[in-house]
Amino acid sequence: MYHRRFFTLLLLTALFLVAACAPENLDITPTPIPTPVPTIKVDVKGAVNDPKVVELIQGSRVQDAIDAAGGAAENADLTRLNLAQILSDGAAVTVPVTGENTASDASGGVTEATVEAPAVAVERLLLEYIVSTIPGNITAGTIAWRRDPAATITWVERDGGATARLAFIEPGGGAMELTFGVFPSNEVALSVFERTKTSIEQQVRLEEKDEFPKPNGFGQGTYGRDAIFVRDNIYIRVAVPRLSGSAADPLVPMGREAFRILDSALASYTPPG
Repeated sequence: MYHRRFFTLLLLTALFLVAACAPENLDITPTPIPTPVPTIKVDVKGAVNDPKVVELIQGSRVQDAIDAAGGAAENADLTRLNLAQILSDGAAVTVPVTGENTASDASGGVTEATVEAPAVAVERLLLEYIVSTIPGNITAGTIAWRRDPAATITWVERDGGATARLAFIEPGGGAMELTFGVFPSNEVALSVFERTKTSIEQQVRLEEKDEFPKPNGFGQGTYGRDAIFVRDNIYIRVAVPRLSGSAADPLVPMGREAFRILDSALASYTPPG
């Protein structure tokens, strides 16, 4: 005990001496770490001095994009642009030439026609359609699931495609998450499947069931139940983190419902173009 007190006193004395010897003008205020400013990229073309892809601060407007591309050319007609329009990442700004007819002239407005939003991937369009067909109430086996009114859809852009996760609850207090993902190819969907499988198998070994398209995996562990599937370029996951004690295993009947929803959506979907 005596030695501990001695070393404590010695340490305090050393700190006091360091502080006493420090220059009066020494600035010991921590240097703040600057927060990165989010940026966007915009393709500026048409009647500008230096047509190119420019990088702008998020929230920039059409005028900022033109300035970053060397300014408007002498033959530019800026009266046909909304220079105050806010831009998004991947947009294209086309500055019209004086006297040149554009598609916007026919509609009597030029504000939106000259600023093109980035194209929406076909995978995202299909996913949005599938999600729009998912009912608010799903009866799977003996369990009546309903959309959780307190939860929103979780959209994630990944691997060139996207996933959407919807939350459901059941009267006994259970919770279920239904995820659909649409990707550019079967190979990409399989890659997502394998990564999910590896993550789940850290908790429980998955088993494949013959009644579903392969590959698939069903498992139950400490953190709930999971079933994952791939068909063509579409990925599906049914996760049940919580289930009431009286309910039967929900994975197989909910898996059937997931494929029923998918089949119905694909049968009625009209691809763009």
